[in-house]
Amino acid sequence: MEVKSKVKKILGQWRHKKVQNDWTNKNVVVFGDSIVAGQELVREETPYRDAVYAKLASYYLNAHKLENFAETGTGQFKGQHHLDHLTGWTHSFEGSIQHYRQEIQQADVVLIAYGNNDWKQPNPDGSLHTLDEVKVKLRENIKRIRLINRHVQLVGILETLAFRKHKPAWHLEGPNGFTYQEMLSAFIDVYHECDVPIFDIRDYHLGNHMDEYVDDRDHFTLSIHKQIAKSLTDFVRHGYHSPTQRFGETIKFIFPDNLFEDSKMQQSLFSEIRKQSLQGKRAEILWFVLDKNYQANLDDLLSKNKLPTDLKITNIYQYYAAPLRYTSELDELSLKEGKLFNSNYVPFIRFSKENQISVKDFDDNWSDTMTSEQFNKLWLKHYISLKDQVYVWRNNQFGRVEPLEI
Repeated sequence: MEVKSKVKKILGQWRHKKVQNDWTNKNVVVFGDSIVAGQELVREETPYRDAVYAKLASYYLNAHKLENFAETGTGQFKGQHHLDHLTGWTHSFEGSIQHYRQEIQQADVVLIAYGNNDWKQPNPDGSLHTLDEVKVKLRENIKRIRLINRHVQLVGILETLAFRKHKPAWHLEGPNGFTYQEMLSAFIDVYHECDVPIFDIRDYHLGNHMDEYVDDRDHFTLSIHKQIAKSLTDFVRHGYHSPTQRFGETIKFIFPDNLFEDSKMQQSLFSEIRKQSLQGKRAEILWFVLDKNYQANLDDLLSKNKLPTDLKITNIYQYYAAPLRYTSELDELSLKEGKLFNSNYVPFIRFSKENQISVKDFDDNWSDTMTSEQFNKLWLKHYISLKDQVYVWRNNQFGRVEPLEI
């Protein structure tokens, strides 16, 4: 009886923890801009309200109610003038907090999804705000929400990169005098300071490439909203921690050859990985060869070489077999009639007779054909974010490069 009692107690604690990391029967409130509000149609595919990632995630997590108070054109400092005029209240972040005070009191979770407009918009009177003012404003608004509801779970969302003239706006200085990178860092600093968990979509290999944005600038395609929703679901169910936060960030080594074949490049790679490990840094190998005996060869590689136990190895074909899987579990792949199938026997890559490759996207559509080199480069541009440390093989050694150089 005593053993049964202990088991029952443990199961009860586990169930309680599981519910806590879900949104079942919870009220969720969203503050943010058009990225999470949704927009009018762009190219006939931009989602609006019911199809944005916050709404989809609320379905996946069984939320009781989601109230999306995000609005197009808003930032922490200002909103749309016609909204201000019609409703008679200031549609800034603090104005929204005051206006929706009752909803915040009844909320269990509040998502904060600002940033983009703080970088690119001046204040309502045309004056500019500094980076310090961005941090002060965010810090004060977090305190305002907690004063209204001290039990609420806050989540800070870093949801976009932004592109301008077909290039990442990472180092581009906005009208307020700071870069996109500096603005994002300011938000991260305040969230850390205020002990607010951060949902950073870059931890899920999303938002890094322009083709994920319907307007080639700021707003995600419907397919990406769906993927962000799945990722946000994973984040919540793991106690508001992303895979990167759970397992640690990785230094990424791009290996252009066959990892299972002994070579000078392979030995140099392993030597660099051991060196990084001694400095307390975890490594990840990105490579591109389709191998029939992947699991057996991988086990053999790890047993013959003294490599760190936390080494992560990511093969392009294994990734596309299950792009939203965040564990080290491998798929058993099969190739039949020019199609590569995952372990669920779902085709996800097609090979043409001309050695061209097509990839199935999240909506089950096949991409245009491309060469294997184009396929590899496209994956890297999606997978690697601008916060990653990346090493490539150059001049007979592995050396660090900026992600923008990939």
